[in-house]
Amino acid sequence: MLKTESIIFFNLPDESKEIALHRATILIVKENLYTAVLEEEDLILEDGMDLFIYFEMDRKFMRQAARIGSVVRPEKTLVEFETIGDPDSAENRQALRVSTVGADLTATFGPNEKYQVVDISLTGFAVYATKNHEIGSQVDVILHFEGEEFQGTVQIMAAIQRKNEFRYGVHCIDEATSGSSLNNGLGKITMAIQRQQLARVSRRE
Repeated sequence: MLKTESIIFFNLPDESKEIALHRATILIVKENLYTAVLEEEDLILEDGMDLFIYFEMDRKFMRQAARIGSVVRPEKTLVEFETIGDPDSAENRQALRVSTVGADLTATFGPNEKYQVVDISLTGFAVYATKNHEIGSQVDVILHFEGEEFQGTVQIMAAIQRKNEFRYGVHCIDEATSGSSLNNGLGKITMAIQRQQLARVSRRE
């Protein structure tokens, strides 16, 4: 089961139809009570919140219900939570969104703007950008990952303004027969980043 230095991922309720994963590291273990530190500083977690955590167990990707006990924000976000029930398999979930924090993944978003991608799935991704785009509008993008480029068109599905930038959730709208490389790129990058994250977990164990 989970132990100190295990890598887990929080999935907040009602984020979207996709499963957005937010990476954290277990610091303290007391039976089914855990304290973890989040890699994202601005993630909104609340005391008493019910959610799911995702993690690797016996080389399988699993999920388990959990409840937040407390959230402390000194310099980094520390989350105390308890697990509920037994874990089940999270594999074969086609809408899985993977955090790309720390990955070498950027997007040319529009004409000349290049930004860091913060999560990715088989069908889209999220990115912080400074230019205002309307929800429903279409944007030409190029994903840059480990020396490769994947080009196509996305539609803005969600937008959240934070200070002087916007977090956009986008969905690839290219047809499979369009010749766009973005469709294939999303799958390739998602699987590659998942493998990288699980490899880091294995090295720590």
